[in-house]
Amino acid sequence: MNHRIYPFTAIVGQESMRDALILNTVYPEIGGVLIRGEKGTAKSTAVRALAGLLPQRDVVKGCPCGCAWGS
Repeated sequence: MNHRIYPFTAIVGQESMRDALILNTVYPEIGGVLIRGEKGTAKSTAVRALAGLLPQRDVVKGCPCGCAWGS
């Protein structure tokens, strides 16, 4: 399945969700963000768009949580 990455900055009307995702990226000590809402409110689109902005990182093979090496 080929998903087209939508630009994170183009998501409008979801300021709280965008702020929460950005804060969790800058301060991972927050521990995560639970995103919920009606169908069509750009939940998955926002997460995929943000992930497209982040650098690649090495993770432990097979870890379902994407644990980083050395953590």
